[in-house]
Amino acid sequence: MTPHEYQSNGALQRAIHRADKIGWSLGGAFIFLCNLCMLMMFLLTAITFLIRPFDLSAYWIWPWTMVLFVWLSFFGFFAMYVRLKDVRMDLVAEKLGPMGMQATRLLTNLVALAICGVLLKVFPTVMATSSGFVDGAILPNGHELPRQFLSIPLFISAALISVSALLDIAKMLVGLPENVSMHHPEA
Repeated sequence: MTPHEYQSNGALQRAIHRADKIGWSLGGAFIFLCNLCMLMMFLLTAITFLIRPFDLSAYWIWPWTMVLFVWLSFFGFFAMYVRLKDVRMDLVAEKLGPMGMQATRLLTNLVALAICGVLLKVFPTVMATSSGFVDGAILPNGHELPRQFLSIPLFISAALISVSALLDIAKMLVGLPENVSMHHPEA
């Protein structure tokens, strides 16, 4: 069940439900960003293969492919969490009954908050110590991409996951159901 498939009652439930729908849609935008990164990686790699027989090369392709892979992973961090494509333990939780499902739901959110809290806490340190540039990742103005730009999608994802986890805890408190993915990759 996605946020678009259930109804809410009361002003507080409607507000939380609306925020949940926004988070779900934002997850879709992050999936689009992941796909865009993957498409750009594919195109850059294809260009490398196509120009190689002509004894040509573009030294900036490999660094940009690495940057896009890092961004893909970090954008995917939030997309997988909010769209429920992460590893879930429903099989174990269902054996524990409704209370087990609620307990694992709360535990999952608390663990996500703890992990993302640590990531967000070290954000200033990471940004301060990430000096220099990504060698070869040339921007249109001729400069190289600053190294700090590699980490920004991770911290955006960590912040959004924190908001999503808090939102799901709020949903639990007001009696709204947990979002459930219709597809589990391990099924």
